[in-house]
Amino acid sequence: MTEESNEKTEKIQLEGIIKEDKIIVSDKRGIEEFYRPSYIGTIEQDSQEQDILVFDAMEVLLLIERHRILVWEDNDKSKQLYDFEGLLTYFTKFDNRLWHKYIIYMDLRKRGYIVRMGYGNGIEFRVFKRGADFEKDTAQFLIFPVFEGDPIELRDLDKISRVALSSRKDLIVATVDRLSKPIYYSVKKFQLSNKEENSE
Repeated sequence: MTEESNEKTEKIQLEGIIKEDKIIVSDKRGIEEFYRPSYIGTIEQDSQEQDILVFDAMEVLLLIERHRILVWEDNDKSKQLYDFEGLLTYFTKFDNRLWHKYIIYMDLRKRGYIVRMGYGNGIEFRVFKRGADFEKDTAQFLIFPVFEGDPIELRDLDKISRVALSSRKDLIVATVDRLSKPIYYSVKKFQLSNKEENSE
């Protein structure tokens, strides 16, 4: 395959359908274009048991930024195509911290890590080591974002650190500074002692 044909393949744009806080791509090429090479999206089956690719908001923003996906307002091709800012505004209705989370997501991607969505309850991302096969390998890091104005309870941090410890993963607390630069802190071990239990 020539370099020219490679460039053409890389510029393929696929159509996406909005479904609340997700985007669905039913085009079979989506799996080969996005999922297999970069592990972007999740393979699911539609009502006819056909494979489709489902994207979370941050994955869609990444593809929009790379000009790889087309999404129309209200899924109506007679209306305007969404650009990055438009989709960011749309998805922010579901998550008002989306922009800061996207900064972290993009930074990890640019560093060469495979980034998948987390377990919820504050664990936003599972991060696999560079070159890993996430279908076979396990995540190396769990990313727990903390943002200015959103205080975290110590008991919550204790709970999350226990989840990381039990799953043999490294817990990383991530935040974004005022210059929109992500900062990471490794939490090796955190344990919250109960004074009432220890005092007799």
